[in-house]
Formats: sequence, structure tokens, C-alpha cells
Amino acid sequence: MVREKVAVSTRTLQWKCVESRIDSKRLFYGRFILSPLIKGQADTIGIAMRRALLGEIEGTCITRVKSEKASHEYSTIGGIQESVHEILMNLKEIVLRSNLYESCDASICIKGPRHV
Repeated sequence: MVREKVAVSTRTLQWKCVESRIDSKRLFYGRFILSPLIKGQADTIGIAMRRALLGEIEGTCITRVKSEKASHEYSTIGGIQESVHEILMNLKEIVLRSNLYESCDASICIKGPRHV
């Protein structure tokens, strides 16, 4: 059995604000440096911070899509030019406004040849 040494940093992590500004009422920008980090720590911390910050964003968006004719995201549906994946990417571009704080259901029912 081969034992590898585990790198342990004895130095204290330090935060430093490099730049910060307010671009508008709702848009803030900040750039920070955190050091020293050992290999792999930056990715771990970055992913955790990204998830935490994205969880704080409020807004209305499409979170689920259900189709009776598509078995998975990369399938195609007969009679439709776009793949299911392309349709989902287009749905992500829809900007919604709402004052509601709960989930709502919506549907689109199309029969026959149509442009949607």
C-alpha cells in the first residue's frame, strides 16, 4: 500500500477585495482574492460560492418541461424541425415577470402545422 503525503497549509487564508462597484440599483460587482489555497481548493470553494449566490437570486423562470412525445432531452419529435434539446434551450431564453412567490403550471397545446 502506497501512502501519499497530504498537503496541509499552515498559513491563514486571507480575503482581499480587489475591485467593487455599483453599476445600477440592482447590479453590484465585486472581485476578490482568496489565498493561499492548495490544489483543488479553489474549485471546491468556487462551486460552493456559486451555488450559494445563485440560490439567493429571486426571479421567475421555467423550471420543468413535460412532453408526452419526447422520451428524453436529446430525442426528436416527428413533424417538429427542432430537437427537444433546441426547444429546451429556446425556453430558457423566455423572460417572465411575476409577483407570485409560488410555483405555477402553464401549458401550450398545439395541433396541426403551426409556428410557435
